[in-house]
Amino acid sequence: MKKPPLGNPFRIHGVVTGEYFTDRDDELKRLVRALTEPGSKLLVYSPRRMGKTSAVMNAVDTVNENGGYAFLADLSTASTAVDMGNRILAASSKIIGKKWKNFITDVVSRLNVTVSLTPDPATGIPLPSIDINLRNDEIGKQRQTLSGILDAINATAKERKITVGIALDEFQEIHKFGGETAEWDLRASIQQHGNIGYVLFGSREHLIQRMIDSKGALYKMVDKLPFGAINPRHMAAWIDNRMAEAGIKAQGVGDCIVHLAGARTRDIVQVARRCYDRTAVRGRATIEDAEHAFEDIIAEEHDLLYECWLSLTAHQQNILRAVAAGEKGLTTRETLAKFTLGSSGTVTNTVNSLIKSGHLIRQDPYTRRKVTTPTGYEFDSPFFKGWVIRHTLSDIGLP
Repeated sequence: MKKPPLGNPFRIHGVVTGEYFTDRDDELKRLVRALTEPGSKLLVYSPRRMGKTSAVMNAVDTVNENGGYAFLADLSTASTAVDMGNRILAASSKIIGKKWKNFITDVVSRLNVTVSLTPDPATGIPLPSIDINLRNDEIGKQRQTLSGILDAINATAKERKITVGIALDEFQEIHKFGGETAEWDLRASIQQHGNIGYVLFGSREHLIQRMIDSKGALYKMVDKLPFGAINPRHMAAWIDNRMAEAGIKAQGVGDCIVHLAGARTRDIVQVARRCYDRTAVRGRATIEDAEHAFEDIIAEEHDLLYECWLSLTAHQQNILRAVAAGEKGLTTRETLAKFTLGSSGTVTNTVNSLIKSGHLIRQDPYTRRKVTTPTGYEFDSPFFKGWVIRHTLSDIGLP
């Protein structure tokens, strides 16, 4: 008999693997193929909180477990292009260095910059660090350093007649270090690498979309993998099954949670996690428990959501009230009057500002699927929408 998992059967923090990860079989196959195919370049795109990073990390683990070479470098915290290079060197050393003794020293020997190697106290694997003074170099030289690192990895892999899979999380942040010029530099570098399989992914959708448009640096260079929502029936059944494995009777609870939380994987699992916490002692979960779990999250995030609300203009707040209330259209005469929205032109400008700031969505920027709500817009966060409904609609006399 399968043993129930220890503790909460749902995880939302960090990379999710093993039994805490579900579905994505087709995506995983595509990711593994990209990481093992010489010269491949795959762009993974989706809205935020869909589980891209966990899926990519699972693919990286699969490649390494099957005898290949792959690693993931998170570029999100980089303040300079040299920092990006350090991230790539460190990630490659920690993963590939365990399997290939001289990998990082072979790579470093090909570089034209000073790199120190400090043995990891736990494993003895040399951990590389680029000379900190190079962070002060002219930005173009820093990008050359970054390109040089990728060139060195490719050359080392070519010499060994292998393919190295490199997954770059938040790769579009290269834009910070030279705008479109930096993006074209990235293209010029990676298109020459026949012994690296690239997986590029990130969360700043407007930058990524521009990079793959007809005039963008990655146009017709990358294969594309849309990373959509998990089938809601699968997700609902998985939640019920995870509850059952943890000793919780939860018939139909998964359906309710998926309905409340929307399409984003992390939001769904967050509600499921809270629902388990509420019902673990009792050993039974109901639809009411799922609803209370959703309310709990809104209450826990109240301070953050309230601060977010206060940062908005009065007109932005009224637009959010109208969307939360499910009005038939934002520019109808009735809606304009009820929510004090002014002219239709003002509404359009304000909506665009709310989309740009990440509060509203109107369509997936890649699949072009339009939101099907009455207003044609939806909240990015189901919890912010719930907060607006519970705390602000009464301001204008709505229940």
